[in-house]
Amino acid sequence: MLDLVLEESERIDSRFLEPACGNGNFLSEVLIRKLNIVKQWYSKNQVEYERYSIVAISSIYGIDILKDNVINCQERLYEIFRSQYVQIFNSTYKEDCLKSAKFVLSKNIIWGDALSFKNRNYSGKLKISSKYVLAS
Repeated sequence: MLDLVLEESERIDSRFLEPACGNGNFLSEVLIRKLNIVKQWYSKNQVEYERYSIVAISSIYGIDILKDNVINCQERLYEIFRSQYVQIFNSTYKEDCLKSAKFVLSKNIIWGDALSFKNRNYSGKLKISSKYVLAS
């Protein structure tokens, strides 16, 4: 499906909204494509990589009616972001960049009903298990 809009899926700042995001199957593919472009263009410059990887993750939005799906989607997208970032900048990665990605996901992947436009009053806090770099 993303190949049908290939040009948009490879633009770092192109926005994608999934109104029934589930655990993030579609959004994870969007993020992987965007981060691959960021890696290709900016992996030699950490500051530029961080800037554009945050732009990439900031352009992805999701809504789901089930709270568990929202949490799973946030965690899945965060892990994709974290693993590529830490892989490229293993000894110099910054926790602030990871915290920024975590914050963006907590605001962009929300618990709600896309048909009625009602928010489910979920705080949006992304909880990451202890196996990750950041403590929740």
